[in-house]
Amino acid sequence: MVRPIDLQDNLSKTQAAERMNQIQKAHGEMGQRQVADALKEKALEDLKRAKASEKSDMVVIRKDQEREKREQAHKEKRDGKKDDEGKGNDDDSSRRLDLKG
Repeated sequence: MVRPIDLQDNLSKTQAAERMNQIQKAHGEMGQRQVADALKEKALEDLKRAKASEKSDMVVIRKDQEREKREQAHKEKRDGKKDDEGKGNDDDSSRRLDLKG
């Protein structure tokens, strides 16, 4: 049998033990929340950094587009000169008449 003093002592300790378990459980949950919040903040910061890098990508793309435009303009000038030279040859051939009687 259990003595009444032991029973009373165990009952008072049971309430304290329950409180300790609740505190430990709450502490663990709070720690998890803090870690989750920190991860969310880090993810948001990473997104902001990624958006900032898009601007630098646009600079690179714009430089590439400008270079392509210059190359295309250069090709058009070169092709235009070839066409002009070709026209000159066509004009020369049209000036010559083959007269055979």
